[in-house]
Amino acid sequence: MCVIIRLFLEDSTKMMDYKYIEQLLESYFEAKTSLEEEQILRAFFAQQEIPAHLQEYVEFFREQSFGKNEESLGKDFDARIMKMVGQQTSEKADSRKFSFKPLWRAAACVAVVLALGQAAQMPYTDKEQEQQEQMARTLEMLQKVQQDQNTVAQSDSIVNQTKTVN
Repeated sequence: MCVIIRLFLEDSTKMMDYKYIEQLLESYFEAKTSLEEEQILRAFFAQQEIPAHLQEYVEFFREQSFGKNEESLGKDFDARIMKMVGQQTSEKADSRKFSFKPLWRAAACVAVVLALGQAAQMPYTDKEQEQQEQMARTLEMLQKVQQDQNTVAQSDSIVNQTKTVN
């Protein structure tokens, strides 16, 4: 495999036609390349002289080849991180739970009391106004009835007087 890569690097510096690399790139982004072809791409983009139309892929393949050489984190890495994260989140959760919970309860109680007070006050205000208006209308009607009764009584007395005179 190393021989293929070395031969390719020697030939690629001499040839100006990069169609093979472009074909490999197309295959790579369609997920159709073999591991050897991917190594050829990484080796090609590790060179100093890359044509301008292929410069956009340099960072991508150099980062991939750099990532391959990194050391592993160890088998217990996940357990250690989860332990650290679990401790930090539990400390933060405890401090928030005790400091904000009573404040939220008090705010909720105040909001409920204000809402109930407003709701209870509105019907009485409207009912009082309606009752006052109804009382005024009733008084007006009573006054008209009394006036009508007085008028009827006067008419009756006039009629009785005229009967007695005749």
